[in-house]
Amino acid sequence: MIDIQSKNGNSKFFLLTLLGMLTAFGPFVTDMYLPSLPSMGEYFKTTPSLVQLGLTASMIGLAAGQIFFGPLSDKYGRRSPMLAAMYLFIISTIGCIFAPTIEIFAILRLLQGIAGAGGIVISRSVATDMFTGKELAKTLAIIGAINGVAPVAAPIIGGGLTEGIDWKGIFWVLLALGIILLLGCRLIRQIPPAGKQHARQ
Repeated sequence: MIDIQSKNGNSKFFLLTLLGMLTAFGPFVTDMYLPSLPSMGEYFKTTPSLVQLGLTASMIGLAAGQIFFGPLSDKYGRRSPMLAAMYLFIISTIGCIFAPTIEIFAILRLLQGIAGAGGIVISRSVATDMFTGKELAKTLAIIGAINGVAPVAAPIIGGGLTEGIDWKGIFWVLLALGIILLLGCRLIRQIPPAGKQHARQ
């Protein structure tokens, strides 16, 4: 396991990379599949308004998930909720790929959004726990920049995948991203909330 509390440069680089990917997670979940909406309507043989349920559901999940992932990570530490979010994302993404109806797809998109919220909330919490002063400001600036670029990049990537493969290709890529993040989260040691860290010190 990697001790991200170490001052080692490699550990810091690993942590920044992981936090950057986690913070981009939410925008990629909600925006990456936007170019595929027409082809999904044909696949599910349904109306555009029903296809957009998936987008609405993911945005609701993204908002709702932030309500409880923060308290969970404060109570149980950062690592366990991060792992829970990644497992939820992987399971829901597999479900999206094989969803038989648009209604089931929308429910799974809701779960994807909740998982994405975990990445956004916990990445900022970890940054606050692990860095202080100028280092914290720099880390939050990097996270903020990634969070600003991700909503622009996600539809472009999604459009390329839709043209090159089909709409399911987007979710296969999201699944691969989820697996990479899960492995990254499993490599780090438990991160207690900042208050508990200070108490131990």
